[in-house]
Amino acid sequence: MSRLPLVFLAGDAKVLKDEHVKGICEKKKVKRMKVSLEEKETAFNLLSQGGLFFTDVLLDITDFDDWKKDDQKKLLELVEKAKIDVIVRTEESVKAKDILVLALPKPWEHEKWTDYVSQRLKKHGISASRRLAELIFEKVGPNDELVEREIEKLACVTNQPTEELVEQIVSFHSRGDIEELCFKVSMGNFEEAHPLLSVILKNTEAVLVVSILARHFLDLYKLVLFLERQETYPWPVIKKASESLGIGLGRTAKFLGFSFKGGDKVLNHITLYDAEKLEKILDRLYWLDLVVKSTPTPNLAIHSFLDQVRQILGEGT
Repeated sequence: MSRLPLVFLAGDAKVLKDEHVKGICEKKKVKRMKVSLEEKETAFNLLSQGGLFFTDVLLDITDFDDWKKDDQKKLLELVEKAKIDVIVRTEESVKAKDILVLALPKPWEHEKWTDYVSQRLKKHGISASRRLAELIFEKVGPNDELVEREIEKLACVTNQPTEELVEQIVSFHSRGDIEELCFKVSMGNFEEAHPLLSVILKNTEAVLVVSILARHFLDLYKLVLFLERQETYPWPVIKKASESLGIGLGRTAKFLGFSFKGGDKVLNHITLYDAEKLEKILDRLYWLDLVVKSTPTPNLAIHSFLDQVRQILGEGT
């Protein structure tokens, strides 16, 4: 089989890139040789020999963006003369004849991420509703490698998972701290919410935090409209509300004050909020979303929003 032209794999979809490289190796019946920055000299040596001894390998350059410019140039020059297949992975935009872009949705694009999770479930032979895909995304967050590991774990158990099974098996990951923040805010624990927000914003885009806060309060708004106000809710009612509104079972239970065994004590949010208060909060979230996308100080705007929620919660009490 003839040698491939040098192919650039651009974008941030690591799992899809892995699959693409694996597919090429299977089709051409060659062995993948992963090359990181520390192994660049091995790649130079192989390419310098022109592939005289190793024509049945494919060099997979996994972290090309981290290479020095001179080393990048040297690699590309050697590839032109070699007989070895080479794929270069990059997250930066490049000008090249043969380039394939495999990109993930933006962290705040929930619908597109749900589509992605649905596709990965199907890839692993798992029959699942869109709502179940949403639940997995809520628990794992916008990280394709973590999504893949959790789906693989799920596939080992069943190909027709229930929502309860997903709650038990799929772990919380990168967004667990933001989920914790959301509940601290909605339960009125602002003394802990402000410092937690400061920590989160050191490593997380402000627009993503606002997006998750908005989804949190929108789900709560749906529950307030759906349920009659009660001090406590039995499990069948919680489950029915979750299914009817498309809100994760664990989150619905937490909103309604149901504490799982060994879990943190939570408040019944229905006793804290009415539709009017939530409409005010959602209105401020709409404006907050616009502000964080245009201001040079988005972090300050989110802290200010927390103070606005405190004020709204205090109204009429």
